[in-house]
Amino acid sequence: MIYQYSGVVHVHTSYSDGSADFKGIAKAAYKSGAKFILINDHDTLDGLHQQGEQYLHEVLVLVGAEVSPRQNHFLCYDISSVPCKKQQPAKYVEQVYEQGGFGFLAHPDQKENTIFRGSMHWDNWDLDMPVGLEIWNYFSQWMTSFESIRGLLISFLFPKAILSPPQPETLQKWDLLGELRPVPAIAGVDAHGGRQFGWIPNILSSYRYQFKTLRTHILSKEPLQGIVQNDRKIILSAIKSGRSYLVNHFAGHVKEFFFYLQHLNDKWHMGEEVMHRSGMTLNVILPEKAHLKLIKDGKVFLQSCTKAIQLPDPEPGVYRVEVYKGCIWRRPWIFSNHIYVRPDPDSGYSS
Repeated sequence: MIYQYSGVVHVHTSYSDGSADFKGIAKAAYKSGAKFILINDHDTLDGLHQQGEQYLHEVLVLVGAEVSPRQNHFLCYDISSVPCKKQQPAKYVEQVYEQGGFGFLAHPDQKENTIFRGSMHWDNWDLDMPVGLEIWNYFSQWMTSFESIRGLLISFLFPKAILSPPQPETLQKWDLLGELRPVPAIAGVDAHGGRQFGWIPNILSSYRYQFKTLRTHILSKEPLQGIVQNDRKIILSAIKSGRSYLVNHFAGHVKEFFFYLQHLNDKWHMGEEVMHRSGMTLNVILPEKAHLKLIKDGKVFLQSCTKAIQLPDPEPGVYRVEVYKGCIWRRPWIFSNHIYVRPDPDSGYSS
């Protein structure tokens, strides 16, 4: 049996530039239906040291950090200290992995906003560590969704409409990296709360509102038990390995989504690598009928308005799924992590 849990990733608190403490943020997460939140305050673990990781309002609060130079921001987890941001990116990323942690390139292709200026994209992807990617970032999309005061007003009036799919260049890089190694992906909210951005109407900038945007849903073979250390291990292991999928909750809530590879009684889920063998089937089951795209090696392999597909004998490749709510008016809804079907060197197959 596979358990699925919805959480909010990339949250800032009053320990850096957020507007609420752990309790206030956990309460907002509970009201939005999240089971866990991942804190990423800028260049500090003060929240971890002063409050620790804990269940609050039935939500598990886990604490990482965001290394935050002018650009090349890095979300990191399972660390005991935050590397200094006044180093080359490769160095602070390396220091995260040296202490047993892991991380994700934050908003790696963020564009510059013509009104507020400044860009926080990644300009160095040549890293030796097995980093993941934050392929979807709500606040980054909101900040770059307008190029004029008129556009800013439209974003205020129709905030749900500005949430577009992950940027094509990010998806392209992600797919290419996936041909070399597993590359886990997350969706980040980049939530700061209301009071820090007084020029944004509070209803649009509150934690509760922002937690209803992008979610990262993890997969686990074990249920969460309400025990911090046990559940922490389950959640971080799933995030680290890409056993997860990403959801735009503006388009619709998701209780269950299935994307897996099967051979006889064996199943492989998102984030997993498997050697190609004959007789496999690739399966996708959606919460409801929607526009489904199966992506193989960065290209659309098939697409259909359906609730489920089954692909017999898939060839080696890097597979993922994109789902758009509706079959006519399509809104980005679900983006899966990859399943990696690697060639069997003894089969003579050449990709």
